[in-house]
Amino acid sequence: MGFSVSGATAVIFVGVLVSAAVLYPAVDRYTERRSETMTAHHENILTQQNTAIETTSTTYNTNTNRLEIAIQNAGSSTLAVSKTDLLIDGEYVGLATTNTTVANDSTTDIWAPGETLTITMTEPVPPNRIKIITGPGIAVTESVEVI
Repeated sequence: MGFSVSGATAVIFVGVLVSAAVLYPAVDRYTERRSETMTAHHENILTQQNTAIETTSTTYNTNTNRLEIAIQNAGSSTLAVSKTDLLIDGEYVGLATTNTTVANDSTTDIWAPGETLTITMTEPVPPNRIKIITGPGIAVTESVEVI
């Protein structure tokens, strides 16, 4: 009877050690991934707080069927033109099908603070509203001035 109690205690102790050895790396990886995710989340929130855009003009010329939108990066975050979306009357329009320039440069994808993004495109019908959405999720909606 003396050995069976000692043997059972040893088996249980070894089982606890093996369980701890298996559990610790899993918990450690979970904690590390959670920490990385929280850091990325806080960086995204900071970027959103530092992002602001303002439309300077939104005009549609009925003679040329040309829609021209000028948006200024009024925040302190640098934005990407490729991560900017345009909705015209609620319908998505890819900026790849439009003519975009940033500070009169049509080759750049960088939209720095203080610079103006100009979007020019042909629309057969005058739109009522446009919405610009930036990569961080900041958006502005404007009515279109028909001239």
